[in-house]
Amino acid sequence: MKNITKWLAASVVFGLLSFATERADAIPLEMSYTNNSPNLVGTVVPGIQAGGQLNRDVAMTNQLLGMSLGYSFTDNLNRVFSRTNMSGAGLLQATPDNGVPVTGIVAGSTPISIDLSQYGTFQYLVARYDGPNGGVAVFNIAGLTGTIELYRYAKPEKINGQFTGNLLGSNTAQQGYFLMTGWSLLNPTSVPEGGATVMLLGAALGALGIVRRFIMS
Repeated sequence: MKNITKWLAASVVFGLLSFATERADAIPLEMSYTNNSPNLVGTVVPGIQAGGQLNRDVAMTNQLLGMSLGYSFTDNLNRVFSRTNMSGAGLLQATPDNGVPVTGIVAGSTPISIDLSQYGTFQYLVARYDGPNGGVAVFNIAGLTGTIELYRYAKPEKINGQFTGNLLGSNTAQQGYFLMTGWSLLNPTSVPEGGATVMLLGAALGALGIVRRFIMS
């Protein structure tokens, strides 16, 4: 009986650890506009400054979603909006409802890691680099789970003194690169999975107790 109970307990723990390991796989997102990352909706250089973080990020996301694929334009404030060739089919307009804004990014030498198991799953991820000096990258992260990695630093690419719309990334501080100042998750599609994991653990432990009582009776 003791051996069976121990075997069942070990199986439960091993299964939960395997589940956690699978969900912790890091997904690096490429910011480069010119490389047309499969997740990148587009970039804004240097980015909108007025308004609250979620409202700014929603405005930039929707501006990019409304643009033709591969199109770029400069507005009257010298901000460059660049849309990648990623298909816009099925992409809904962004809203600030239940969005998650995060700030307070500190200098370092590792990628920015965003663990979606803490927040749930979302349609869009917006990363901002140093306000008026850097730029903004908007990603479509629908269907992604686990941990997402982003460059900690980035700089807008210039050719002949003009912004190209491309953001060049780095995980170490370099001349001309700017620290990420914040990121936002928009349009939630599910709740965090932490509660589900706790429920599974509780159910498994409860089942172990039932098995133990059955064997002892």
